[in-house]
Formats: sequence, C-alpha cells, structure tokens
Amino acid sequence: MATEQFAGPVDYLVFAFDEHADLGTGFKAVLDRVQEGVIEILDIELVSRDGSGAPVRRTFSELDGASGIDLSVFDGVESDILDEDDLAGITAELRPGQIAVAVVYEDRSLAVAADAWASAGGVELFSGGIDVNELGRKLEEGAQP
Repeated sequence: MATEQFAGPVDYLVFAFDEHADLGTGFKAVLDRVQEGVIEILDIELVSRDGSGAPVRRTFSELDGASGIDLSVFDGVESDILDEDDLAGITAELRPGQIAVAVVYEDRSLAVAADAWASAGGVELFSGGIDVNELGRKLEEGAQP
C-alpha cells in the first residue's frame, strides 16, 4: 500500500477490445504510472467468453497485440480480487471476439501529502470516490440559470 499510515482509494477500470487489438500502448501507460509511484496494481485480469458465454481468464502470453512492451512484466499480477461474479458481469458486456482488461489499483497520487498531514498531527477522516455521473449532474444543475 501507499504508506504505513495512508492507503489511497482503490478503484478499477475495465475496457473491452477486439481480441486482436494492440494493447501495448495502454499497458505501457499502466507500467509508467506504477514506476512513477502514482498507482499500485492490485489485480489485472484478462477475460473473454467461451462458446457458452461463460467467463474465461486469459493470460498475457495469449495476447496477440502488444507492441512496444514485454508483457511478461505483468506475469503474476492476477490476484483474483475480481471473483467469478465480477468476471461474469464483465463478460456479459462483451461481444463475440472481444476481450476485456480489468485493472484494480490503488491510487497513490496523494500519499506523500497524506503522510505530511499525518506527520503534522492530522487524522484522515474520510476518503473515497465520487460517481462521475452524479458529479456531471451536479455540475449541470449548478450551471443552470
């Protein structure tokens, strides 16, 4: 986790692609964020559907397209945080011939600030996410005359 005293919010991101799409640039961006200390990967799952529509976990070595990056750096990142129900929900959204990339990560972007505030005697009261759709509605409501 980010520090001994502070753990950033945990979030996820899921994208669907044609199973032959070049995912290299996206995986390189993920790796860059990890190396910069902005995020910590908790789980990455590659998932597709079998002939009956059931979820199938895939491995990085099965990906056709990943130019510009050696995907072996992601070997072993699958931690199974996403359970079978999560994977079934993801694959329910996939069309035939698609694969999904699901990333569960800790956002570390404010860990240094949180540590500094804790060192100054501060106590974390709340943390969490804001629903983007709800935020959009609030912004629209505020913009109306």
